[in-house]
Amino acid sequence: MTDEPMTNEECYHFDAFGYLIIRNALAPTELKRCVRALEQIDLDEVPVAAAHRYPFLQLRDHPVLVRYVTELCGDGFRVDDQPRLVGRGRGDEEVLTDGSEWVDWSRAYRHDHGVRLCQRLQAYWALADVDLDDGGFVLIPASHNSLVDTPPEVIDGTDDMGLVHQPTLNKGDLLLVAGNTVQGARPWRGKGPQQLLGWSYIAAGLGNEALGKSKSLPEWTSQLTPEQRAVVHNPDPDAPQLHVTTDGEKSWIEERVDHPSIYLRDSDSSIDEKEFYHWDLCGHLVVGGIMDEAWQRAANAAIDAFPELISKEPTNSYGDSKSLKSEGHRSSMRDLWNLPAPHCEPFRRMIAHPALIQRLNWMMGSGYGVTQCNAFLSEKGGSGLFMHSGSWDPRAANHYEVRNGRAYCEWVNVVWQLRDVTPEDGGFAVVPGTHKGRYPTPEGITTIDDDPMGMVKHVPLKAGDVLFFLASAQTHGAFAWQGEMPRRGILMSYRSRNIFPD
Repeated sequence: MTDEPMTNEECYHFDAFGYLIIRNALAPTELKRCVRALEQIDLDEVPVAAAHRYPFLQLRDHPVLVRYVTELCGDGFRVDDQPRLVGRGRGDEEVLTDGSEWVDWSRAYRHDHGVRLCQRLQAYWALADVDLDDGGFVLIPASHNSLVDTPPEVIDGTDDMGLVHQPTLNKGDLLLVAGNTVQGARPWRGKGPQQLLGWSYIAAGLGNEALGKSKSLPEWTSQLTPEQRAVVHNPDPDAPQLHVTTDGEKSWIEERVDHPSIYLRDSDSSIDEKEFYHWDLCGHLVVGGIMDEAWQRAANAAIDAFPELISKEPTNSYGDSKSLKSEGHRSSMRDLWNLPAPHCEPFRRMIAHPALIQRLNWMMGSGYGVTQCNAFLSEKGGSGLFMHSGSWDPRAANHYEVRNGRAYCEWVNVVWQLRDVTPEDGGFAVVPGTHKGRYPTPEGITTIDDDPMGMVKHVPLKAGDVLFFLASAQTHGAFAWQGEMPRRGILMSYRSRNIFPD
């Protein structure tokens, strides 16, 4: 334990993903003491804090934990609940929380004028290993920064969209999660009971302060109507949350949150809710099967017909990167729209394809223009591309925001995939969630040489897929190409009318 502040890498990870793992935060003696205490507790009948209290109080106030909570929540934070074991060790399934929408700003994570505000932080101590595919605690990375409804199929586990992540932990690790991150539990499949013990912490200034120190409503409130009592602040933390709604003539109590909007969902907008959620959450989107096989064959044949137009780019821009350098080059072909007929036709067909326009309109709004059409053509051993762009430092081209139910951005790149791409092949890679980031990209991420937290993600693709990504806002690049077949993807750039040069 030191008094040093969080590193830029830690800030970058927490800001982008909404969680952070501090490895080996517990010393072996501390871990052994806590595990021994857990073994003497009946998880189904006795609250954790009721027996062998001292080891667990040590976890609650552990200096490593306190240092990170202070960094994230600020001075004056306090514990918000009793300790709990995720799943209570029984392996029961829970639905996920519903994330940032409806927005509870008192429990949210946000940046205001360059100041980080984590109003609620959940801390989990791993007292046993959690291996890949063990189940248990899960979350959706980057959901702490999303103001888009999480699809119900994701919440109830019907379709996780490939977004739900189970952190792998070693005993003694500390997992920190922003309070408004979508999270929950999946069935536990590990050996022995899950032993993930956690508390919640909230920032200073949050809590029950009105109506004095009593934990019950004043006597005079018994003379009020149920709706009036529901609106009067109840200092009892265990009291049910009641919501009052009205039709303008009378008021009544509802179980749901009532937060009216002047906007209604547009059923004619042609926006797919899951696509919108994935785009807002990650900063990229893959839409499958837009190109049929005949179209793919024509595009590949056009490239094969002009080998003399393929250029090979040098690799001297990667510094000392070991992950990006290779004996080969990054090969490309430019200006495919200008090929002689009929070879130009497969690429001109891409310019305003209905499936493309349908997405770009809700991503950018109308008035955008396409500026380039180039091909990725690297053969095996072709070098990668350093991770670049990102939302720091802020500028017009990397702006991204959702406001009034609309997505706003200024620059979207589109890749039409002509051949399958697997993780073993290499190719396109991103750091999801960085389109909303507020910290500089760490040097180790830029070169992909030093990524101990696993932030850089490969994006698998199938021939015929179309990839959209926030060109200047999301941190992206490419792994060196290791596929047996040459890389084949067509890159097109769409820019908002707001940033075109005069």
